[in-house]
Amino acid sequence: MIQQRPQTVGERTDSRIATALFILLVAVILVGFAKNFYLRAWLGSRPLILTAWVHGIVMSAWVALFIAQVAAIARDRLDLHRSFGQLGAWLAFVVVAVGMVTIVVRARLVDPEATLRGLALLFVAFDGLSLLLFGALVVTAWRYRPTPAVHRRLMTMAMVALLPPAYGRLVAYFRHDHVEIIVLGLMMLTVLTFVMVDAARSHRLQRASWIPGLVILLVDGCTYLAQVYS
Repeated sequence: MIQQRPQTVGERTDSRIATALFILLVAVILVGFAKNFYLRAWLGSRPLILTAWVHGIVMSAWVALFIAQVAAIARDRLDLHRSFGQLGAWLAFVVVAVGMVTIVVRARLVDPEATLRGLALLFVAFDGLSLLLFGALVVTAWRYRPTPAVHRRLMTMAMVALLPPAYGRLVAYFRHDHVEIIVLGLMMLTVLTFVMVDAARSHRLQRASWIPGLVILLVDGCTYLAQVYS
């Protein structure tokens, strides 16, 4: 049986930071989609197509698995964390695949006569790039499993990449104008908060934080432009 290496003080601190941030990120996702998905029977008003239902169920499964992963780490159950990770790798693939199908179907419903260029613009506007970035970050995090601190940071940033749709719905609870620019601002605040808190705790900028964070902001900038001009 392989002996588990005890965590250092720095690793335990990183773990606590990651746990707190994961709770915040999960809360944003759950609250953002509460009205038109989780509490739809009481509050929902927007019609959902079949692919959106499937996407919501798959995404909920991912969030639930992620909560289980964080709980396993908090309890020093690395054996459970690794077991859940095997399932998580496949589930992340399903999240991306179902999400892409949902975006394409929605784009076709919005503009049935759209050209290939128009569909590409709608794909970006509907957070398609963020979805692909999520998948890329999960794959990268999977490769860095032997380096827990890097793995946790990459997985956190993968969750951050999923936030724009949830932020959009949160903002829409209160107003219906300038939603896109507000969401972009919230994403900038979220990324900068994580990167700066992480840097303050580790006493230096971490590449596993600021590089994915920069890519997330670039993708969100492209999404904003697509939303404005689509």
